[in-house]
Amino acid sequence: MQPDTPPPIYTVAVELVGWTLDRTSALPKSQRFTFGQRLDNLTLDALLLIVRARFAQRASKPELLRDLNLLLEQLRVLWRLTHQRRWISQQQLVFANAQLDEIGRMCGGWLQSVAPK
Repeated sequence: MQPDTPPPIYTVAVELVGWTLDRTSALPKSQRFTFGQRLDNLTLDALLLIVRARFAQRASKPELLRDLNLLLEQLRVLWRLTHQRRWISQQQLVFANAQLDEIGRMCGGWLQSVAPK
């Protein structure tokens, strides 16, 4: 991978951000602020953590990646709640979880590669 080429985790996260923004804009008006804004912000925070980790010193990366894992879990919970309220379909929940799982696997591999031995 070239230095200017973003890592695959970044590409998946960007896709998830776009997808999330499309879904949250369709939430009921009464819930856009509560759930929509929270989902949007957490998803954007996850993307920004990936960017920070990409350019951080090696010693700083493990903490950033652990923070990313926590954000991913929070997103899983919010998407499940959104589905339980029937604001997204089962198929949309499956897609969100698949994206979050893929980012989580990549994050775990990245964490193993930078963790002190």
